[in-house]
Amino acid sequence: MSQDSSLSKNDATTPVKTSLTDTKSSTVATTVKIVTTSATTAVTTTETTPPETTAVATEPKPAPTDPPKTSETAPQAKPTASTDFDTSFFDDALFIGDSITTGLYLYGYLDESLVYAKLGLAPSTALESEIDGVTINSKIKANNPKKIYIMLGTNSVGYSDGNYLANCMGELVQHISQITKAKVYVLSIPPITYYAEADNDNALTTSAINEYNTALKSVIKGTKAKFLDLHSVLTAPDGYYYEEYHEMDGIHFMGSTYQVMLSFLEKHS
Repeated sequence: MSQDSSLSKNDATTPVKTSLTDTKSSTVATTVKIVTTSATTAVTTTETTPPETTAVATEPKPAPTDPPKTSETAPQAKPTASTDFDTSFFDDALFIGDSITTGLYLYGYLDESLVYAKLGLAPSTALESEIDGVTINSKIKANNPKKIYIMLGTNSVGYSDGNYLANCMGELVQHISQITKAKVYVLSIPPITYYAEADNDNALTTSAINEYNTALKSVIKGTKAKFLDLHSVLTAPDGYYYEEYHEMDGIHFMGSTYQVMLSFLEKHS
C-alpha cells in the first residue's frame, strides 16, 4: 500500500500527455524515463493487487454427467410390468447368457443347474467357451431342456458392429437348433442409464444397443427361434432404464428385475 500512495496522479498521466504534444527530443527522453519508472512501479502494484474478474455473473456450466433437462425437471414414469410368474414353468428350461443372466440363480429365482452363464460370455465366443469345463453342447445334452432362452451381447455392443454380433447370434441359434428339439427364444439386451452411457470406463451407448437389438430381431426372423423384446419392457419413455430396474452401475439388474423378466418370458413363451 505504501507504493500505491507514492504514485501521484501526475506521475501516471502527465508524461503520456507531454509525449503526444511536445516534439523536442530532450522532452521525449525525459518522458521515456518517467514512463519507464512509473511502469516499473505499476508492475509491482499489479503483482500484489489482483484484477477484478467477477464483475459479471455467469450461469454455471452443467457438469458433463448431468442428465438432460427433461430428466431433471420431469419425474420419470413408473414401470407397470407384471412381476407374477410360476417358477415351475422354467423347470424344463435352460438360460444362456452373461453376468446379467447369472443373477437368476444368484438371487435365488432358479436353480443354478438351469443356467449356463458367466461374466463376459459373448455371441462370437459362446460356442467355443466353457463354464467349469462344460461347453454349451454338453450342457444342452445333459439338461435336455424343452425351452432355451438366450440373452447375449451386452459385453460386446460397445466394441463390435451390431450387425456382426447379430449374425453371430444367428449362427449360435442355428447350431443349437441342430442338436436339440427345444424351442429357442432370443432376448433383446436391456438398456442402460444416462450415467452409464456417460461413463468413459465402458463403451456402451444407447444407440449401439438399439442398433444391435434391431439387427438381432431381423436375423432371428430367419431362424426357428422366437425373438422376445425384453428391452422394451425395461426401458422408460426417455430411452434409458427405469430407475426401479437397474443396479448402481446402470447396466445390471436389480434383484427384483428378474421377477419382471421371468413374468414376461412365461407370458410370451
